[in-house]
Amino acid sequence: MTNAVVGARGPERAMAADMARLGLILGPVLVAICTIFWRFDGFLSSVLAFALVLGNFTLGALIIDRAAAISPTALTGAVLGGFVVRLLLLTVIVVPLRNVSWFEAVPFGIALIGGHLGLLSWESQRVVASLAASDAAAKAAAGHEPSPSNLPTRSESEC
Repeated sequence: MTNAVVGARGPERAMAADMARLGLILGPVLVAICTIFWRFDGFLSSVLAFALVLGNFTLGALIIDRAAAISPTALTGAVLGGFVVRLLLLTVIVVPLRNVSWFEAVPFGIALIGGHLGLLSWESQRVVASLAASDAAAKAAAGHEPSPSNLPTRSESEC
């Protein structure tokens, strides 16, 4: 392994950083909604949940980034093992808190599920757009721009 490979910043970290930046927009919205309906307890519960969301994504990105530098097999094991470990970590954090007086399960769940789904759907749209743009650029550079002459056509038997 060379230092260039180890020191390179992988796309996983960039995605985690993008999600953290978006989380600065989505998080306060979810926290405000939970605060309106559940007051201070909703505020605390939703802030905790959103912090767990951002921590979960960051830890996942770091695990993938490290394992990708080793081998594809290590990456596969790290993704699966990291997922299980991160779920256990979330459980270990949340289970003792469920009996604390300020903990509200509904705003916690709204922020936890809404945060995960909102950030993942946003980032997946960005990844798809990025892949489509790079594919179009590669085809244009190779001179394979679609034209009416090279588009697939239906034969008369398909009509």
